[in-house]
Amino acid sequence: AILLQGGTDSLSGDRLGCFNLSVKGHGSAAAFVKKFNIPTLFFGGGGYTLRNVPRCWAYETSVVCGVDIPNEIPQNDYSIYFAPEYKIHMPVSNM
Repeated sequence: AILLQGGTDSLSGDRLGCFNLSVKGHGSAAAFVKKFNIPTLFFGGGGYTLRNVPRCWAYETSVVCGVDIPNEIPQNDYSIYFAPEYKIHMPVSNM
């Protein structure tokens, strides 16, 4: 079995990490591991830019489950945390 931890401190813009990965990059890593058809337990992980952590976890979960999700984050009680973009995929920038 494989245990894959998707620690989001590697995302672009994270306060601690400096790898500058995109949310799609994280999803690609999950898809790569999933292709082996080995029982896998996927875990979320750390991240220090709190509004990007749920974006990444939601996208990775959708990839693992084989479900396409829209880029736009639907209106909900927590929408203010995703302002002003309200999107899953954020631009990647050099830190």
